[in-house]
Amino acid sequence: MDWKRARDFGAKGGIILILVVAFISACVSVLSSFLYSSQFQDYQAREIEKLFDQGREFSQVAKDILNVRPDVAYLKLLDENGILKESFGGESGKGVKEFELRTTAGNTVMLGLRESADKNVIFYSALWSFLIGGALAGISFFLLAFLSSDQSVYLERLIAAMKRVSRGDFSSKLDVDESMLGDVTMTRLFEGFNQMVDHLKKKEDSVKEAREAPVFQPTVVVSESREKTKLRRVVALVAKISDFKNLSSKLDSAEFTSFLTDYRRTASTIISDYGGVVEALLQDEIVALFNVPDEQERPELRAICAAVEVLQLLAGMSRQRKMEGKDAISGKIGIDEKSIPFYTESIIPQNVREVISLARTISEGAPLWKVIVSPDVYENVSKYVEVNKLTAPNGALFSIVAVEEGAVQL
Repeated sequence: MDWKRARDFGAKGGIILILVVAFISACVSVLSSFLYSSQFQDYQAREIEKLFDQGREFSQVAKDILNVRPDVAYLKLLDENGILKESFGGESGKGVKEFELRTTAGNTVMLGLRESADKNVIFYSALWSFLIGGALAGISFFLLAFLSSDQSVYLERLIAAMKRVSRGDFSSKLDVDESMLGDVTMTRLFEGFNQMVDHLKKKEDSVKEAREAPVFQPTVVVSESREKTKLRRVVALVAKISDFKNLSSKLDSAEFTSFLTDYRRTASTIISDYGGVVEALLQDEIVALFNVPDEQERPELRAICAAVEVLQLLAGMSRQRKMEGKDAISGKIGIDEKSIPFYTESIIPQNVREVISLARTISEGAPLWKVIVSPDVYENVSKYVEVNKLTAPNGALFSIVAVEEGAVQL
């Protein structure tokens, strides 16, 4: 009788040891996942830094990266004095980690990476670590409840297999031999253990694949078929400062930079108030998109109202400069639209460069102090605006004269 008690006590002690080992294994796995995350984004930033050392223009590289990397929030180019030259994207703040990259030309690139993509890897790794520990704990408590001396041999085999699983060995399987056929409980327990190991191995393999997947492929992919897509009308606004090169060469650099900073900041606020997203801040341009990422009511009208206010802002700042005896600065804005594919799940647009290029072409040929829209844009807002029709080489364009008051509710 004492021998049976000792054997039962040894089995129970082994089960308690399994619980301790499972808990430690889960904690170590979670800790390693968080350490991995801290290194993961640094590696991403270094990979992106290499792309700016290939001799291409910053604006082109930045647009290509933003088109294929949903985890990149923004890219900003600073000169050697720390003054902003170009900016693409606009999201910052909570959930975005900033990195400072250096180019071979001596400039600084500020990179913002969203942290959500890494959290998925951490979450799944931590989740399955705790699932392993929880599963082992559940089996252990089950064994404690149904432990009997006649089953100790099978339990010792199970305990040994559980120890191997707690160390990450998912090849541990328990064979159901003929001597167990009369013991339904142990047979089901062995089969359940084997199924659990198979399931955990599949999940562990999926986590490894997520970790070992290429962080970034430098080859730019214009369109992908990983998700279903649907067409959505996207409106682009391009606001240009006229004769920018001449102005930048003859005006005081610090004073002109200060003017541009104030103008861009206030103009970006106006665009955001009307639901627009500032896609890029170039030296002589502000590029904004409407009807992204969420669908909007009357996106063309929102873009037109924002454009009118941006021109009014620039006109007021230019008048102030003239009163101070400084050179006036003129502007013009072009607006166009195009239906482009959107990924239905992630709401990421494809080929936004096409609609931006259309708006830029209109802006470059527009008269000073005018908001010029394409025929497609005018067709969707004709009830709310007054226009002058212009003759252009590629067809008619329309200059906005007035907008119906209250047509857009902010």
